[in-house]
Amino acid sequence: MAAAMMELQAGPVRVRDWGGGGAPILLVHGMAANTHWWDPAAPLWGGALRAAALDLRGHGESAWIEDGHYAPEAWVADIESARRALGWERMILCGHSLGGRLVLAYAAAHPERLRGVAAVDFIPELRKDRSSRFARARGRLQPVYESEERLLGRFRLEPEGTLLGAAALRELGRSAVRRGETGWTWKFDWRCLGTSFPPVWPILPSLRVPALVARGELSVVMNREELARVAAALPGARAVEIPGAHHHVPLDAPRALAAAIAEFAASLNP
Repeated sequence: MAAAMMELQAGPVRVRDWGGGGAPILLVHGMAANTHWWDPAAPLWGGALRAAALDLRGHGESAWIEDGHYAPEAWVADIESARRALGWERMILCGHSLGGRLVLAYAAAHPERLRGVAAVDFIPELRKDRSSRFARARGRLQPVYESEERLLGRFRLEPEGTLLGAAALRELGRSAVRRGETGWTWKFDWRCLGTSFPPVWPILPSLRVPALVARGELSVVMNREELARVAAALPGARAVEIPGAHHHVPLDAPRALAAAIAEFAASLNP
């Protein structure tokens, strides 16, 4: 029988825990996403891994930073708050997109808390030639719409390429909206888009945590050269490409991603 889903609060951070036995793994979502991006993958580990996921501040059910000044260091602190709330001494840490950058930063700050780290389809270095809808949206006010249907009509993944069907995509959108005092808006603080990120290259050679780096075969976010370069810079890292998946690997290929992470987890020391 599957363990019951539990939710807990870690200060301003909301955590969802799938429960069960196995080695603990904490999952970190990408920019403008939330824990539900992991719903297709997390239950697949069954008793092999105990999965939990957090909403970073400014996302999902977690609190927003009052002055709107978000920084990678604050989100790394959110990961540590979630670990403490779960009562885990050591864990596997897995992040997608923005989460991929954050788990590497966490590994640099708290290597003693990790059995291993998995970074999935992320941008190692922000470049001006990588235009995105997020970049174009910086500086805009938080959007508010008069109805849920109108807002859901605006829901898109970034980038838009995905294998997710229309019904599943719409259900995912419902997890990303809320009704406020003046109308419907996203469960995402638009001001997060102003966060700046340094390149990850300087921290990689010094990391001493077993690492898995993955990309979707069809991703336009992390190319094969970047995958190889990140894996080469991380001492002893494994690299894997998930066939058929676009950038949103946990949505597009949850079984293949879960299998790759389970294989990686099985290779780690207790």
